[in-house]
Amino acid sequence: MTNREARENDSSLDRALAAARTCGVAGGEAFLEDHSVFSVSVSGGKIENLETQDVRGVGLRLFDHGRVGFTYTADLSDQGLRDAVDIARTLLAHSDPDDAHRLPETDFSDTPEPEIYDPLVARVDPQEKIRAARRVEEAARAADSRVTRVRQSKYTDVVGRVEVANTSGLRRSFPFSRVYASIEVNAEQRSELQSGWYSDFAVRFPSLDPMHIGREAARRAVQKLGATSTATRRANLVLDPIVAASLLESISPALHADNVLKGKSVLAGRVGRQVAGPKVTLLDDGRLQGGDHSAPYDAEGVATRCTMLIEGGVLKGFLHSTYTSLRMGAAPTGNAFRQSFKSPPRISPSTLYLQPTGTARESLMAEAGDGIYITEVRGLHTIDPISGDYSLGASGMTIKSGRLDAPVDRIGIAGNVVDLLMSIAGVGSDLRFMPGGGAGSTTLLMDIAVSGT
Repeated sequence: MTNREARENDSSLDRALAAARTCGVAGGEAFLEDHSVFSVSVSGGKIENLETQDVRGVGLRLFDHGRVGFTYTADLSDQGLRDAVDIARTLLAHSDPDDAHRLPETDFSDTPEPEIYDPLVARVDPQEKIRAARRVEEAARAADSRVTRVRQSKYTDVVGRVEVANTSGLRRSFPFSRVYASIEVNAEQRSELQSGWYSDFAVRFPSLDPMHIGREAARRAVQKLGATSTATRRANLVLDPIVAASLLESISPALHADNVLKGKSVLAGRVGRQVAGPKVTLLDDGRLQGGDHSAPYDAEGVATRCTMLIEGGVLKGFLHSTYTSLRMGAAPTGNAFRQSFKSPPRISPSTLYLQPTGTARESLMAEAGDGIYITEVRGLHTIDPISGDYSLGASGMTIKSGRLDAPVDRIGIAGNVVDLLMSIAGVGSDLRFMPGGGAGSTTLLMDIAVSGT
């Protein structure tokens, strides 16, 4: 971002706040998003789709006597901002009053900020980005002759800046950059068709490894060939890091303080109680180096931090926005996020992960005995955050003498998330950060009901 663009953004924030101050309400907040996206997908070495997009706009919240009104605009002219303020002011009358609807206090946190920006990403030649997508595909096809089709090999990058300011004097901003690549492939053997998908990301373009992404997707597809079901039984499960991260992300709504306030969390009323096994320490760290969602501040300008959610199996607290922290009398956690300037802040984890227990992956595999290594789960969206009940489809590999043995598919795993957390007996040291946020390690679950043949 150029100095001129930065000055324009500052001017837009100043003019939005000026309009809020003169409209007769107690307070206002302006959230500005300004970023560019480049995306290309290839198949058979040919470009199937290439897109560039520039996004710039402001989300406005007005606060008055416990009421809040929200609107947004991409028209950053004086008139456009005044019109948006007028709309938000009109919406105040339709908001239920609540004393916790207030602006956040300025937080002068001095904890180390994560490295989340590389200005060189914006200067990478588009041809280099296209070559990255092609290299992913080439690596997948070269990895195994049974890879017969690439459904999509995709490269995406985003570079931009986020700024938030309010009428109480808070003003925060930070630049960010990310590069992503992903691929989905089909592997075929004796008329059997299996698919494999993999993705990765980096802050800097040279840090992305297209060859690894392609090879890993191919490996995951080929690994599933010849899969059979397994006997219905109770078994020890070892979760692949991707599965562990996805599972945590899916049960995280039970840790959102707004769901707790609404009575929509299985963990409501359990602070200070045992909700997981003694080896379970669950953290959410907004400043963790390497996290896709790491940032110095959340979408309200509150400093991010490391939040202990579960320690030694005991529930310690929840993820908060300014509103929920005031409602529940809890310390802020910096977990108010926005999908874009077009949406108000909502609670979401930054980098949610299980603290490793100092155990190597190989040791967890050995401890699992004749268990199952789970590489893929289906139906995570069906997990009920209120009851905690779940029923998932899964596939993976059987484990024999601590080693991967044969592929299995069409197996089911059902139960309750609290029982699942109680079953965690070890967390590997191979922590991996996931595109889209979250992180996962190889994780051992003991004595889980598995349905098969």
